[in-house]
Amino acid sequence: MEKNSDEKLIRAAQAGDVSAFNDLVRRCRTGIVSELTCLMGNIHDAEDVAQEAFLRSFLKLSTLRSPYSFGGWVRQIARNIARNRLCRDRRFVVLDEHHVIDDYSIAADLGSDDTDSQTEPALIALSRLSSKLRETARLTYLSSYSQKQVARRLRIPVGSVKRRLWESRAKMKKEVLRMSRIGRIAEPVKIVPDIQIEELTDDEMKINTAGPGLYFGTVLKTGHAEVCHFFDYPGGILTQTVQTQVVRKVNIHGRECYEVLIEHSDCEPPEPNILDYFNVTDQGFDWVMRVTADESYPQTRFMKEGEELFPSSYSCGEHKDYTARIVDLTIGDKKYGRSLAVFWGWENGTPAESFYSSDGRQVLHRRYVGPEAPESQHYQYASLTEEERKIFRGKEYRLWYDTVLIEY
Repeated sequence: MEKNSDEKLIRAAQAGDVSAFNDLVRRCRTGIVSELTCLMGNIHDAEDVAQEAFLRSFLKLSTLRSPYSFGGWVRQIARNIARNRLCRDRRFVVLDEHHVIDDYSIAADLGSDDTDSQTEPALIALSRLSSKLRETARLTYLSSYSQKQVARRLRIPVGSVKRRLWESRAKMKKEVLRMSRIGRIAEPVKIVPDIQIEELTDDEMKINTAGPGLYFGTVLKTGHAEVCHFFDYPGGILTQTVQTQVVRKVNIHGRECYEVLIEHSDCEPPEPNILDYFNVTDQGFDWVMRVTADESYPQTRFMKEGEELFPSSYSCGEHKDYTARIVDLTIGDKKYGRSLAVFWGWENGTPAESFYSSDGRQVLHRRYVGPEAPESQHYQYASLTEEERKIFRGKEYRLWYDTVLIEY
């Protein structure tokens, strides 16, 4: 009877019933806190770990599969969090494995299954936080960075990370309860829109590109402006908004260039504004110079001629520097129809796939990470196991972020 009741509660919680999730928590909380107290050495750290474990389990509830065992599953999450803290903090001594109570079987392993396509209430609540709280919570709860790693990446003290996490938990709980009472509210949700990519059997398509691509500017035409959003995985949470505007034409060392202003917003830590300069040649779009306006003074970098050259056209099939396929593309409620997906840059382990509409405008940019990619503060390969995978030339790559064209 208890097992059947658990299964009903889990299914209800996965459908968005917060009260069902709370019932599941109440059933196993005492035992988990008791075990964590033995591990951590005090009730205060045990309560903190338990709270984080229950929040992570709510964010990942869609990955729990039959046979259902919520208690054993969330207990393992709590153990992993506790052991990570014990390894990082020398004040604690890790207990031997035989001291750990194990009276639940583990039903599922975090990261072993694909995430459910249905957006969870907790992800919606996380996406509605301010940029500072959103990025701190995303890195901690979704990307599994330690608090020290988050502090280094955001360039803030560890104490500020802890304060932001406390505040984000309180705000998320309030938002989820509000959605549970009155339903999801028609407010902007900063989660990646539904992306549908259908393979087409056509074997011929050529795209003449109108500009170097997203972030730099899809179209090089004086006065043109566009806005794109960056969504990082796991979770597909908005991490920054970028507006590009083609300001004017200028002459740089005898080369006529388009000046492109790039402005960042809604990101943590704040990103500086950038001026990029492109020269249009017969071979493509030559990136000539970049001026970065950092906190102290502008920094200028000149590229060697041809060092950064973006092709002016792509065609389907295998090529030296890229491979391209024809797809039918839909992003949210925008149907782009027949488009060209260009996969490139696999040499350094972080390839990208750029999607061009039939008019030569880049509307989607997907960045992947391979197991041999160099370490970076911007991604953790192991944390991307539940997101979309891509196999290319026998190697697996995992989706790191999406850049989506929003306004143009």
